[in-house]
Amino acid sequence: MDSPWNSLEVTNVIISALTPIIGGIIAWKLAKIGKDIETRQWTDRKIIEKRLEIYEKLVPSLNDLYCFFLYIGNWKELTPLQIIEAKRVLDKNFHIYSHLFERNILHYYDAFIQNCFQTYTGMGKDAKIRSNWENRVKHTTNWKKEWNNLFLPEDATSKDEIRGAYEALLNIFRAELELKA
Repeated sequence: MDSPWNSLEVTNVIISALTPIIGGIIAWKLAKIGKDIETRQWTDRKIIEKRLEIYEKLVPSLNDLYCFFLYIGNWKELTPLQIIEAKRVLDKNFHIYSHLFERNILHYYDAFIQNCFQTYTGMGKDAKIRSNWENRVKHTTNWKKEWNNLFLPEDATSKDEIRGAYEALLNIFRAELELKA
């Protein structure tokens, strides 16, 4: 007796059964890829938002340092103690948040700070300001003589070096925030 099922009919039945299964697997994979892309976009957006928050928190203090050392803007309103405290706060925040940036932002921050201060002056001692205090006394009405010891006038950094280090640091921030130049 001949079998009513020949190999072609068996193949057709198998293909008919497998088609929805394969289609389901493909649809599931595509949905997973789409979900992964969506999750990655959401994560990237949150990281950019956090970087922007950090930028908004740190750049005003960086700008104060920049103004103080270049004798522009509000430099006359800033005391040496405020500048040293701003450095201390910036140090803490850059070391806390630097891991949220892909580029080595800490390297650029350190380059800027090294242009402005002599760091590691001894255990428990503040960094020294690389600037000439005598220039500041002439233009500041409330100058305190003890502030003179906070400076290293013979080791002052040029304005061009400070400007270059500051701009390099801000350029890294801009790149990390994916802003166009």
